Amino acid sequence: MGLFDKFKKNTVPERVKGAGMLFCPIPDCKEVLDRIEELFQIRHVGDGNNITLRQGDMEIIFLAASPEGEGEDARYAKEQLQGVAGYVYHNETPLLEIKRNLFYHLRQCKSLVQIIYSFDSAGPRETKEKEGQIMSPVLAVTEKLLGVVTFGDGMTLQNGKGQVILDKAGKSELDFYMPAERPVPEDWAKDAPPESVERRNRSMELLQKKHVYVTPWLPLLAERAEEPGRTVEEVCGRAAALLILSLYSECRVGDHMSYQEAREFVAPILAGYGAEAYFSPAEKKYLDNPDSTEKEQIQFAWQYENLWVMEWALGLTDDLFWPDRICDVPGSVRLMKRCPDMESLLAAAKLRSRKELLEQADLIYRLHWACVDARVMGMPAPQKLEAGVVMERHHSLFWLAGCDNMCPWDEVDLST
Repeated sequence: MGLFDKFKKNTVPERVKGAGMLFCPIPDCKEVLDRIEELFQIRHVGDGNNITLRQGDMEIIFLAASPEGEGEDARYAKEQLQGVAGYVYHNETPLLEIKRNLFYHLRQCKSLVQIIYSFDSAGPRETKEKEGQIMSPVLAVTEKLLGVVTFGDGMTLQNGKGQVILDKAGKSELDFYMPAERPVPEDWAKDAPPESVERRNRSMELLQKKHVYVTPWLPLLAERAEEPGRTVEEVCGRAAALLILSLYSECRVGDHMSYQEAREFVAPILAGYGAEAYFSPAEKKYLDNPDSTEKEQIQFAWQYENLWVMEWALGLTDDLFWPDRICDVPGSVRLMKRCPDMESLLAAAKLRSRKELLEQADLIYRLHWACVDARVMGMPAPQKLEAGVVMERHHSLFWLAGCDNMCPWDEVDLST
């Protein structure tokens, strides 16, 4: 036995031919061919962009092409890579998460490998058996190249195990699909603090388990856990400000109170915390404006989400739930009612460590990238994430963790 099983020849065999295409994220055709050589322990002869495997009457030709090259092969590779990504994007499947992650995979593919195979066959049974033998090395190459492969009309995409990821009817043999990804170079983060890399790796491991794809190339959070962070007084003040802003905004947009009525509603709470000094410039401008727009009022009503994160950071709740829903708004108000003034809030607070805050900041940063990138692609947020909650948490956790050089609340960078 070699790479292929042996078959007894019929006196009048027919030459059976077939073809496929393999899409992979490796940009260099030479590296593609090198990996195929490594897999089969062979040497590539000449300067061409193809490798041929033969055993008996069976033959497989692998032809590598990159859109970054020159000539007709490069143009063809570009057309095919764009075409298959577009085909998946427009596939009307209910399996949105599989479609999304397959699209991500194809979007990062940089090379096309054409597969041309042939063998002699005396009938349907021998054809089926030999096609099975042909598939074994083809799928091994697919796995080695971190690719996806399609045969015939190109409407069914398979992984390196031969499982259907998505077909033209929008069906799959998989419960979930995560894109194969070329690892970042080992020296990519050589100047970063080791804890930044470890933090990022823990986030990526959790995202893999949650089946949320995030590019591995996002920047690291360089802040160190042992450096001084926010004080408990700062966080308590921020919580008080967010409570007042949220209640005021709910009065305006939810209960349709006038400016004066809403200010009178929150006045005792503001006085109880002595919160006038805790508002950011943008928040103070909003509170002092009797003519704020409905859009502004809705925006500031979202501050309940930030309030919940502050309550978690202060140890008033342990429930920093997965951000696929809005927080318990009445519950967040009740937590603060137990501590109606700054003295009692400070007494109840047990501020979490900067290490824990940085862990959550790193994770939410990557989740926010996933939500924003999905929106750019015209798709809903992955795995039913609530994009608005994710964005507000990004704001809160970056501020709490002291990212961006301990910047003020209004200056937190929410870019991804």
